[in-house]
Amino acid sequence: MNGSSEIQGIASVLADRISAAIGRGFKIPPPPTIAARIAGTSQIAFSRFRNLESKPGLSTPSTREEAFVLNIPLMPAKYAVVSIDGRRQSVVQSPGKAYLFDLTSKNEVSLDAVYDSVRFHVPQASIDDAAYERGLPRVGGLHAKSLGQDDPVLYGLALAILPVVMDPTRATAAFLEYAALAVHDHLIYTYGGLPRGIQAVGGLAPWQIRRACDFIEANLAGDPSIVALSQECGISASHFARAFRVSLGMTPHQWITKRRIARAKSLMSQSAATLAEISLVCGFFDQSHLGRHFLKEEGLSPALWRRRQGAR
Repeated sequence: MNGSSEIQGIASVLADRISAAIGRGFKIPPPPTIAARIAGTSQIAFSRFRNLESKPGLSTPSTREEAFVLNIPLMPAKYAVVSIDGRRQSVVQSPGKAYLFDLTSKNEVSLDAVYDSVRFHVPQASIDDAAYERGLPRVGGLHAKSLGQDDPVLYGLALAILPVVMDPTRATAAFLEYAALAVHDHLIYTYGGLPRGIQAVGGLAPWQIRRACDFIEANLAGDPSIVALSQECGISASHFARAFRVSLGMTPHQWITKRRIARAKSLMSQSAATLAEISLVCGFFDQSHLGRHFLKEEGLSPALWRRRQGAR
C-alpha cells in the first residue's frame, strides 16, 4: 500500500467509526460520512446529519473524547432539549450559524426535532497539528460566543462539501483535503482564540514546482493527494497547499483538473480511443465526469470539440 492509499484507508476507518456512532446515538441509519487525513494525526470527518421523523426521548451521549463537533444546519430545526453536562435549554438552529459541541462534555439532545445539517467532527490533536504547521502556539480548545454563532464561512464550506459527502466520486482527494485544510485554518482563528494576523507565505521553490507538476503528470490516472504532493516537496500539507496557490494561482485540485483536461484533449486529437476510455486514462470517474469538467473549462462538450478538431 502506498502512502496516499494508506492515508485514505485510515480516513475510511475514521468515517466508518463516526457514522456508526452517530447512528447509534441518534437512532437514525448511519449517515453518509467521509473523512480526510491531512498529515500526522490531522483528520476531520464530514457527515450528512439528517432526520425526517420525530422520535421520543434523548440522544445517547457519545463516548467522551478530546474532539469537537460543529453542526451546520441546512434547514431550521427546533430542539426542545439540548443538554450539556446537565444544563438544559431549548434551541432553534438556523442556517448560517454554527453550533459547537465539546465532546469532553456530556451532550444530549431531544430526538423530537426534524433536522438536516452537515456535521464536522474535529479531534483536538488535529487542531494542534494545524496550529503547529502554521508556526502558531497550541490552541487549547475551541470556544464559541454562544450556542449558535453566525458563521457564513463554515456554512459555505458545508454547502461545498455536501455533494461530496453524498457521492464521494464527485471530487478528488485533493479537493477533500483542501476543504479540510480550509476548515482547520478557519477554526484555529475563529474558535481557537488566536489573533488573526497576516501570514507572509511565499510560493514554492522552482524545484518544488517542477517536482509537484511532474508528480501530478505521472499520476493523473490515479488520485494525487495534497499529502503525497507535499511529501514530494518536503513540506507540510498545509504549507504546500498555500504555497502552491501562491506560485500557480490556483489550488492543487484546480490544477489537477486542468491538467486532466489537457491530457484528454491530447488523446482525443491524437488517438482513436473512445471518450469512455480517455476518461479513465485521465483520472475521471466516467465519461459524464469528463463531460462536466470539459464543458466548464472549454465551453463545449468533448464530442463536439473532437469533431471540430477532425474537421480542421
